[in-house]
Formats: sequence, C-alpha cells, structure tokens
Amino acid sequence: MTLDPALLDLAVSLHHNPGVYALLLGSGLSRAAGVPTAWGIVQDLERQLAVSAGVTPLPEGDALDAWYCATYGEEPDYSAVIARIEPTPAGQRNLLRGYFDQTPEDREQGLKTPNRAHRAIARLCEAGLLRMIITTNFDRLMEDALQEVGIRPAVISNAQEIAAAPPYAHGGVFLLKLHGDYLKDDVRNSNADLERYPDALQAYLDRIIDEFGLIICGWSGESDHALRRSIGQTPNRRYPLVWSAYPAPTPVADELIAARAGRLVRGLDADTFFEQLEGRVLALRDLAWTPPREGLALAAEVKRYLAHPERDDVRLTDLLERVCDDLHAALRVPHAWEAKQALPQALEWAANVTAPLIHMAGALLKYDRTGHWTPRLRDALLRIDFDVNLTLPLKSDFAVQVTRLPLRLLAVTLAGLAAVYDRVELLTWLKEDPYRRPYSQHYAPVELLIRSCNVGEMRRQPLEDWIVEQARDIARPYFPPATADEDLRVGELLLGLLTLDLTLDGRVPLLDAFVLPGTYLYALELPKAQDRLRRLFGANGERITRLTDHEAALLFPRFDEVASRGRNAWYGQGKGALADLLPHMVDP
Repeated sequence: MTLDPALLDLAVSLHHNPGVYALLLGSGLSRAAGVPTAWGIVQDLERQLAVSAGVTPLPEGDALDAWYCATYGEEPDYSAVIARIEPTPAGQRNLLRGYFDQTPEDREQGLKTPNRAHRAIARLCEAGLLRMIITTNFDRLMEDALQEVGIRPAVISNAQEIAAAPPYAHGGVFLLKLHGDYLKDDVRNSNADLERYPDALQAYLDRIIDEFGLIICGWSGESDHALRRSIGQTPNRRYPLVWSAYPAPTPVADELIAARAGRLVRGLDADTFFEQLEGRVLALRDLAWTPPREGLALAAEVKRYLAHPERDDVRLTDLLERVCDDLHAALRVPHAWEAKQALPQALEWAANVTAPLIHMAGALLKYDRTGHWTPRLRDALLRIDFDVNLTLPLKSDFAVQVTRLPLRLLAVTLAGLAAVYDRVELLTWLKEDPYRRPYSQHYAPVELLIRSCNVGEMRRQPLEDWIVEQARDIARPYFPPATADEDLRVGELLLGLLTLDLTLDGRVPLLDAFVLPGTYLYALELPKAQDRLRRLFGANGERITRLTDHEAALLFPRFDEVASRGRNAWYGQGKGALADLLPHMVDP
C-alpha cells in the first residue's frame, strides 16, 4: 500500500514535533458516526413543521426552505427554527438530545458512538503527539473517545469558559468547540454567529492558529466565515497546514491551502486518514524507542500496555524481547573481573544489569491476572544466552562466577515471584538451551546454576544471603510485604526440586552444594507449611509436574536425603522435611 507523500511527511513531522499541531475537525467526522449536521437538523425540523401544518405533497430541499421562508417570514436559521419549536432552554436541550443521544437502536447499529477516526485521534493524544483539538461539531463524540483512553480534556465551548480554562502551555489536552455544545445554551450556527465570533473566542482561536500547525479533516471551509478568515489572515505561520479532503477539496479549501502554502491529502475518509497517520507515526516512535533503563519506568510501561492488551500486544512483546536482549548483550561486555578485589564492583554490576528485567517480569507476573503472558515471558527469557565462555573467554574462575551472578539473582527472584503468583511453569526456561550446538561444551541455565559456587572471598552462604537480599530489594514492589523472605525461600525450594528432577535422569550431575540444604518450611507452623505446598503442588502433589518430570512422591524424599547431608541441623530434628509434610497432603 502506497501512502500519500503529504501524509508521510506529516507523520515524520509529528514524530519529531509532538504537540505542535492542532486538529480542526468538521462535521465530516460526526456525520460518519451517524450524528446529523446542524443543517441536517434544520431540514428535519422544517419537515416536521410542514407535516404538522398539513402540507402535501411534502416539499424537499430548496422547496422546503422556500416554504419555511414564506410561512414564517425569515430564513431557516438553526437557532431560530429550534427556538420556534422549543422556546425554553430546557425544551431545546431535550429536543436536541433526540439527535445526539444514543438510543438502543443506535447502539445495535453502532451509531452515535466514537468512530475509528475519533479513537485514532484519542490514541494520538494518549501518546502525547496531539494536545489541541478544534471542532465545529457540538456533539460529544470526541470527549467520549478521549475518556475511553483515560483523558479528561479541558473543554471550551463559549467565550466565558476561556477565562476559567488552564493555560494550554501548561500541558494537557484541550478541546475548543467553536460552535458550542448541544447541551449548553451556546450553540452557534446562524449566519450571524458564523460571521464573527465573540471577541474573546476569536482572540483565543487566532492565538492557537498562530502558535500551532494545523491538521484539517472533515471541514469544507465554506460555511464558517470567521474560522476561514482566522486561518487565512494569521500573520505568523510557525508550523505548516495539512488538509485532508474527501473526496476532493472545495474551492474555498484550495484557496486556504494556497494562502498558507499548505499540503493536501486527497481522497481519504476521516477513518482512513487518522488510522494511517497513527500507524505511521507510532511506527516511527517504536523504531526509535529504546527501553527505559530505570526499572520502575519499565514496570510502568508494562502496566500501561497490560491496560490495553489487544491494542498493545505487539508492543509489550517487543518490550519483553528488547529487555532480555539488553541483558544478553550486557553479559558480553568485557570487564576487569580478574582481581578478587573487584568483588564489590562485580556485585554492583550484577544487580544493575539484572534489575530492569526483574522489574519488567515482576510487573508482568503481578498484574497479568490470567497468566496469558507467562509463556511469552518464558520465551523471551530463552533469548538470553547465559553461558558466555564461548563468546567471552574468561581467564579465571572468579571472572566465570561473576558472569553467572545475574543468572543466579534472576533465577531466585523469578522463582520467588512464581511461588507468589502460582506461575511455577515459568521456571522451566532454566532447563532449555536453544544456543547449544553439536560438539560444543555449552550449558543450559540450570546447569550453570549447578556449577555456580563461591565468588572470590564470598563463600556460598553469604552469597546466597546477598542474592536473597538483592532480590527482595529490587523486586519489593511485586512481593507481598509480609511474606517476601518466605516467598524467596520457597522459590529456592522450587529451584532445588527442578535441579533434583534433572539429576534423577542423569541429565546433570548431583552436586549437593547446589541443592539447597533446607526448605525454610521448618520456620513455619505446620498448617502454614502444608498450605504453601498445597497451593504450589495440589493436595496430592499432582501439580508438581508443571515444573518437573517426576512426581512429588519420588522427589520429596530425595530432596530430604540431599538436604540431610547438608548443613541444615533442623533436618536432624525432624522439622520441615518434605517427606514429613507429604502424608498430610494425601487424602486418606
């Protein structure tokens, strides 16, 4: 599909200059949504008056206008016709509701609701690319579309509201309704109304047209003399004018485009014009976008995308992959990790490079209530090759262990979060090795964890404590505050069971040092410890197969056997052993 060059140029300009363009929207947008124009309302009311007067045959078009002039001695002016039928403001509002409020029949037919153009505009506002909208429509479809994306615009529909409005230089989205609002007593549609606006409104409009570029759509330029004069006579044209005309511009539009040296987009209806503009400018933004480095900003980005899953599915997938790719790249940057004196810097490096992914994964696990994104997160994690020995030759065991710190921190944190949000199947990514090639010594993440040990002078237990402390601090917003330590220790249990599962088939060697010596469940009251196991693995341990290939009846005693050889004295006292808890999980 070839896009109009003027539209492409506008997309590039909007991408590089967010907020400098104002929209001018005419009746073409509302008419497409099934809302009548002011003149359409006048003709319908004329027709009702003629029917009420018993006129037959019923005149149409110019003949209907001629009948009205002959009968009432005046032109069929919008305000005058409405006042003739309903002289009071309350009666006029009720009359107009019939034309603008959505009925059940309208709802079934999708009428009198924001259309694709309204919603594309709202999304451009949400993205911060547009913030000033001028409209000649007095319906509320634009307000409805903005509210759908959580924007409450500052609405100005008469001269009196200008003084109460915040300065538009302070930000926010502004909606200037030049012809008023159908629910207020300020509708302007007579020839006199459109010949000259109130002085305050005219000055406000002139200032906007002077300071902003102008994107015009759905407006012919023929009926609104004051607006046409303001566009043509603006002295300082700081930004360009772009006019989308469908199917072709009127002579008046041609004159204004020539006077402002503007650009014409021809032959696109409003829905197509704004959707193509949105698609192209957001594509440019995505192309230039890089993930925010600060973890909380990443989490906010995830939450924003989760709020609109259908719309932002691709963007969230791209975010996941980019952050994982960042960690993959960070592991391959050479560092001077050869000296053991570099341990403090090494620990700081490990925490810093892992934190963005922890924040992103934490927000996703916490706020994705359905678990829809868990497989996507798992697939994104597989993009990271943690075994850097083949691409980054390391000269000492210290350097090797430093490069494995991000994996250890990530694995413990995700295991703890998986325990909290019942997403233990996420951890199966540790068993996969998409980077392994025939005849190459390459380890899957879980094999690297097994081969991880001391880092310099930092022995195993202090290092495990440091990892838990970092995991708790970085992922604090995503853990329940009262149980964060417990959740992380239960996460360690999940990692231990995952590793033991692989050793039973001989896929990896059994190294007691890695299989954690304890479950932390000894620190809990028996009912609470049992409850944790039931929530994770089911009443009979049947759900453990989400994580492992072997059943709980085989894995739990094996875990206890390895743990009893470790340094956890509690096992010798019969507290916290999984085999002791297992009978309580089995129904009699």
